[in-house]
This record gives sequence, C-alpha cells and structure tokens, in this order.
Amino acid sequence: MIRVYLDKQIFSYLKKGDEPKYQKLLADLHQYKSSFLYCYSHAHMLDLKNDATDLKYDDLAFMETLVDDNYLSYHAMEKRTSCYLAKPLEAFEGIQKDDTPISFSNLFDLDLSFATEEQRKQITKAKDIFYNQQFDFGFSKIQKLPPELEKPLSKVLPIGVSKMSLMDWAEHFMTMLKSIEEDKTIYKGLRNVVDKYINNGKFTVDFNNIDFNDDLKNSVLKKSFIEYINGNLNPNGNKKVTDYEFFNQAYFTLDLLGISKEKSKKVKFRNVLNDGFHSYYGAFCDYVVSNDEGFLKKSKALYKLLNIQTQVLHIDEFAQSINLLGSNDQHDSQTFFRLLTNDLSSGLVLGSKPSLSSDRVTTKIKPYHNYLGYFNKLVVIKENNQDYLLLSRQTQNYSYFYFYREIEGIVNKAVKLFGADFNFKENYNWTVENNEINEDEWTGRYWKFGTFDLVLEINKGTHDLTLMITPNK
Repeated sequence: MIRVYLDKQIFSYLKKGDEPKYQKLLADLHQYKSSFLYCYSHAHMLDLKNDATDLKYDDLAFMETLVDDNYLSYHAMEKRTSCYLAKPLEAFEGIQKDDTPISFSNLFDLDLSFATEEQRKQITKAKDIFYNQQFDFGFSKIQKLPPELEKPLSKVLPIGVSKMSLMDWAEHFMTMLKSIEEDKTIYKGLRNVVDKYINNGKFTVDFNNIDFNDDLKNSVLKKSFIEYINGNLNPNGNKKVTDYEFFNQAYFTLDLLGISKEKSKKVKFRNVLNDGFHSYYGAFCDYVVSNDEGFLKKSKALYKLLNIQTQVLHIDEFAQSINLLGSNDQHDSQTFFRLLTNDLSSGLVLGSKPSLSSDRVTTKIKPYHNYLGYFNKLVVIKENNQDYLLLSRQTQNYSYFYFYREIEGIVNKAVKLFGADFNFKENYNWTVENNEINEDEWTGRYWKFGTFDLVLEINKGTHDLTLMITPNK
C-alpha cells in the first residue's frame, strides 16, 4: 500500500469542501482507500492543540475517516519513531495528559525513605548544584552590541548577567520559549539578525541542487550545513544524534539562517517547529502532500540532501496523480503473473551473486510494477536448477517498519486475487492475526498451484513481509 501523508491544512480544505477540486479529491481518497495508507502524526496533534475552540474535535473526527488508526509518533525515551494503533481522538487525549507544566522548584522533592545513605548524599549534592551553585554562561561578555543586535538578543538571552544557577537558567529558558511562541516579533527579529550577519541572502535553497550545504563553508560559520547541525547537537562528539533530532534541527535552521525562510508576515516560531515535525514524519511515507510553498521547498531540499526518496507534492499535483496511483493494482491473478513474467524478462537487473558454499545464484531485479500495492523488490534464487522468486519491499526513506493496516490490506488483496488459501484462510482476522504477529506466531497465507507454491509471510530472518514463489515438489 502507498503511504500518503497529508499536512494539517489539507485536512482542513477537505473537511470544508468549499471548492469542487477538494470535493473531488476527497471522493478519490475514499475511492482508493484500499490502495493507500493515509498516515497522521504527533505533529497533527500539536497543530490541533493550538486551537482553543472545540472545533478541533470535529477536525479529529473527520481526520479519522481517512487515517483510521495509522499514527506516527516519536518516543523520546526509546529515541525511535514507530507506528501506533491510535485513532486521532485517542492520540489527542494522550498529548493533553502529557501537557503538564514543568516546575523546577520541586524537581528534587523525592521520596527518599527507601534510598540508601549514599543515594541520599548524591541527591542532596545534585540539589545543591542545581539550586545554589552559580555558573558563568558567558552572557556578561556580550557587551556594546549594535542596537539592531542588542534588541532581539536581549529578548532571548540574559545579556549582562554574570552568573546564574542551573535553576535560574532553566526558568529563563522556559520563559523565553513561551515569549517566542506568544510574541512573533521576537523570532522575526532574531531570524533577521542571524540571516544578516551569517547568510545575508547568499545561500538559498534550489530544488535542483544542494550546494548550500558546502557553500556555507564560505560563511562566518566555516562549516557545511550538515557539519553545523551536527556540531550544534553534538559539540563534544560523544552523543548519538537521532534522525529525529538532526532533521528537526536542520529544518528549523534552514529558516533561522535565511537559507529557506518563511515570509516575515506569516512566520511564527511554533509553526516553523511544527512544520519541521510534519516534514520529519512525512519521511516515513511514500508521498507528502501540502500547499504550503515554504514547507514544500524545505522538505524537498532536506529530502534531497539526506537522500530520502519520499516524493513531495503540491496538493494540485497529487490530485492529478491520484487516479493513476490508486488504480495501479492488479485486478486478477492472470494480470499478476503476466506482469511478474514481464519483470523477470525485462526488469532492471541490479546484480547477481553466486554462493561460495552451495549451488546457488542470487539475482536482484528492480521490477517495473508494485505487487499487491506493496512489493517493489524482486530476487531470483537459482538453486539446484530450480528458480525461487522472492518479492519484498525496499524503501529509501526513514521507514523501517510496517503497519498492521498494511498487512491487513496486502492479505486481503492477495485473497481477492488468489482466493482462499490452502488452509481455507481468507481475509485478515484483525484481532486474532495482530496477536499472532505480536507473538511471532503468524503463519500468513499459503496457496498451492499446479507447478508452484505461493507463500505470504513475515520472514523469520529479516522480519520483512515477503511473498515467496517456490517450485511445487
């Protein structure tokens, strides 16, 4: 199934349906729902969280009619992004529960009744360092700045302050974030200063090249764009930077440095951050759809820079392509095998490798077609004069997992093409088979034909969903 990521604004246009083109697109999205997997993310929840009215609950209900429970979210403790079975209202309730104001005044108010004497000493020492010990963060050295620099910087940094405790700095930082979110002139002023003194319009994004990456070495930064981002996130070189951290920092920095900045009239600090989250989660999908030119431009640039093959489309481009993309499935088993035969004879051969220990040759082929709306990689294994065909999926983006809904859709498409399997199993049993997959006990589907067998399963070695065609002995 083709994963499609629609940004928040697209859902709003579809829900309102003010224009015929959005009415048609919504009808098409429903018509081809068996071919597409519509995904939403934590970024959509953050957008809706900004809505102070109850209208957001109507938006959540509408969103569910398309996305079902295909939820993408980053787990901060595990430092990984995964798909979750959560409907929009459930996901939104989850972030509301997590929206507890941070209080640093009682950070160390812990129950120490079960702590050892050594643990109590360590906690008491940490408490003293956090609340009482004074640190020089270098803000007192910032002096005699030009007015155009001092005014925006004074709104975000405690200029002139010689020493602060960690508690004081933490509270200042939280206040600064709140101020930037509420007063858009602060971020605008800060961005204008950074742009003027570092970039000044010299380095900009072009869809067709990524020269801004190396060109930044000629600026006062003296680093490439990638080196600059890594240096900010990992100054000492002893931290593992996640894709989530790097991508969102990179997206924000494109705007802050003026390489690809939003128009001053509409720019908001929070919106830039949320757009970065949308672009990041979109990298787990096949298509990202938006009508925001700034978002499209940044996403295209970063995807190209990081070799992410996700396609970024304006909503009008996607509307023109949806019929072709959605109707690309095989409609019967004869068509399936005819296309497979064609790919075996004329597909692009990527390489062939003989085994050193057995009579086996493995040939990788890039097929022209997707099978069951999912499989796009074909491997031919020739062993003892027999050919075995293995279909799997290969993606060049951040995705390293599959959704339950994907497996459900693929199984149901296979049953539609080939009928009930050898064990009389038909369409996907949602509750039973989800549990089987969780317990690593899922047996998939198995069909016997005249001269070969067809097996749809999760490969035990790679954990990939595969379709295997083997000679029938």
